[in-house]
Amino acid sequence: MKLLLALCLSLSLTAAAWAATLSPATFKTLQQVEKLLDQKRHRQARQLLRQRLRQVDRPEEKAVLWRALATVHILEGQYRPAAQLLERALASGALPEAQQREALLSLGQLYLAQDEPRKAAAMLERWLQTQPEVKAEDYFLLAQVHTRLERYSRALEYLNQALARSKRPKDEWLQLRIGLNYQLKRYRAAIADLKELIRRHPERETYWQQLAGLYHLAKMEVTAAAVTELERFLGFLDREPEILNLVSLLRAVHVPFLAAERLAAAMKAGQVKRSGKNLELLAATWIEAREFDRAITTLERAARLRPSGGLWLRLAQLRLERGDWRQAVEALRQALAKGGLKHPGQAWLLLGNAHFELGNTEQARESFKQASRYPSTRRSAQQWLNYLAHRRHR
Repeated sequence: MKLLLALCLSLSLTAAAWAATLSPATFKTLQQVEKLLDQKRHRQARQLLRQRLRQVDRPEEKAVLWRALATVHILEGQYRPAAQLLERALASGALPEAQQREALLSLGQLYLAQDEPRKAAAMLERWLQTQPEVKAEDYFLLAQVHTRLERYSRALEYLNQALARSKRPKDEWLQLRIGLNYQLKRYRAAIADLKELIRRHPERETYWQQLAGLYHLAKMEVTAAAVTELERFLGFLDREPEILNLVSLLRAVHVPFLAAERLAAAMKAGQVKRSGKNLELLAATWIEAREFDRAITTLERAARLRPSGGLWLRLAQLRLERGDWRQAVEALRQALAKGGLKHPGQAWLLLGNAHFELGNTEQARESFKQASRYPSTRRSAQQWLNYLAHRRHR
């Protein structure tokens, strides 16, 4: 930043540009200052310029000297006094047209360096109006300023101008446009630029992850899942959060078998922990894939790791669907013993059903009595009790 600003205010043009305008004494001062700056003797250069400023009256000379003094402050990293000097030089109206344009640009950059983006935007747009030939880099600078101001639409306008003037846009320019389109919820436009970055750098993991995320935001879940699968084949997915995200995407696009296979393989490879929570997720995914044997095995492991009545209840429900009455009874007993059930009456009702199928009439009757204590299962439980009573008296 310092070098760029210094170049904008270079004094190297003094001999050609100011000879006919300045007094010999001022011209000589500028030449001396240029030599001092080459030697990095900034303090002496400042003293010489201030001394000459006290000796001149002509606005043209004062403006040139203020501009030169601003250069010295910039080289010393003193942006605030440099900006004040440039403001004075511009306000005088005495700078030649070319130097006025340079001062506008430099002042805009100084405001940016001082974290005053509003002032920077105003000054740079003023400079843009005076510039006979605008370069792609100029538009990019304004796009950056408006991005800092969160004026995303305006920033995008300037950035599009920059990109239109560039044969091969820089990566950072495309990255900025992706960010702006993301902020504006123009996800498909962001996807197009991200694809170009991936074409340039297919080895960069973050680009693939971002592409999957953008497809998801654009409600293109099938494509998001496909991209994420491609990430896996490219070897990018090796961390637990990424793999769990893949599983979520595959479930969202209704391919639970593939999701379960990926998760099971990741657990076997040690990339995903065999925690109770993750095993519960795997079991749920196997259930969606209608792989009930695998779901049951996984739920049994999860239930042993997490003392949760809810897990045992889900296991019992799977056992009941398969007609495994004895295993269902054991799972339901565990569920009731662990507790924490949202609807305990449902567990008692299912336990009564399992005992009935096993011919354990008294155990079934006792379970239904327990179920009748809960409002949500009272009616069904009473119907079962009435049925059992009718059978006894036949």
